[in-house]
Amino acid sequence: MPIEKPPAPGEQKHKLGEEGTRQAKLWLDSTTRVKHSYTNMDDGGPSRLAFMWPHGGQPYSYDLGGVFRGRPFENDTFVAESKNYKKAADQGTHFDKFLAQTYCTLAKYSRLAQHFIWITWAPFRSDTWDELHSSENILKALDRHRDKVFGKDEKRLIAEIVDMEIVAHMVENIWLIVLSQKQTKLVISHEDRIELNRIRDRREYENAH
Repeated sequence: MPIEKPPAPGEQKHKLGEEGTRQAKLWLDSTTRVKHSYTNMDDGGPSRLAFMWPHGGQPYSYDLGGVFRGRPFENDTFVAESKNYKKAADQGTHFDKFLAQTYCTLAKYSRLAQHFIWITWAPFRSDTWDELHSSENILKALDRHRDKVFGKDEKRLIAEIVDMEIVAHMVENIWLIVLSQKQTKLVISHEDRIELNRIRDRREYENAH
């Protein structure tokens, strides 16, 4: 029997990332507050989750997205990043990039996404967890990525060039969600979710007629 070759570190990380994205989608769907969702592995998913940095000609993307159901988020769209990490690792660096990307998405593509979700299996920067997407930290993240957001020739202070209305929206509409392997198993079953959606659809039809 041939010995199975262990995956290379990069390949293994990629597989963990894909598994995390699938689990994150399952958990979001199982809240019953998502009308539909898609990942960057689904047909058509990459085109709906990919955007461009304003400067430098480089793309960025999210792992999954979808549409909420029910008040107060009825028909609001969301995108999400999934970090299937066992430890905090370098999440802080990735989160700063996520903040800068979110600013760019809202500045140019606000009709495509209103909510921005960071889903992780390992909390990070725990001493300042409640301040991760404060306006102050958003400004710091934008300064770290200012070349891609505002261009290399922009030399003004970050506070002078940032749209604070966008920052305020980010403070209110960035979500931090921490999952665990066992937690993702304690979700509504696929069969029960289908039945619940059937009841909901019938009720919505009756209310409309």
